[in-house]
Amino acid sequence: MTEELKKEYTRKITHANRTQITVLTFEMALDYIADAENAGTPEDFDAAVKRSRKCIEQLLLALDYKYGLSFTLMRIYNYVLHLYLKALSQRNTSEFGEIKKILTGLHDSFEEVSRSDNSAPLMSNAEDVYSGLTYGKNGVNTSVSDYNRGFRV
Repeated sequence: MTEELKKEYTRKITHANRTQITVLTFEMALDYIADAENAGTPEDFDAAVKRSRKCIEQLLLALDYKYGLSFTLMRIYNYVLHLYLKALSQRNTSEFGEIKKILTGLHDSFEEVSRSDNSAPLMSNAEDVYSGLTYGKNGVNTSVSDYNRGFRV
């Protein structure tokens, strides 16, 4: 994943609510799978698979077991983690097709739910980022408003 893409995910996460963060986590996992498919060395492959796996582990940790659906999601996430282990142990991308199919389906489902979720962002004191309002010599300028943050004494 490029540094630019990481910064973009960071900006999105700072302004996202719970459901949108779940959608972004699926997107990051899928991006890391793409990185593993395009890896030039075994070390890059291992690192990308491990990062993608960490995304699913975070989703597993975030489950609220007060709801019955959480147990179904837990089984799905554990199955996907098992597929990651097979891919890592064999250093083979053959498992990625099934992983992508499962994660894309879950991503699409959570994205549909996120459209109706009007809850507030989890980070209430995040910076406002404005992009595209001004153009410089080398492209779009991004400005960050850093006023009104923290405590005033």
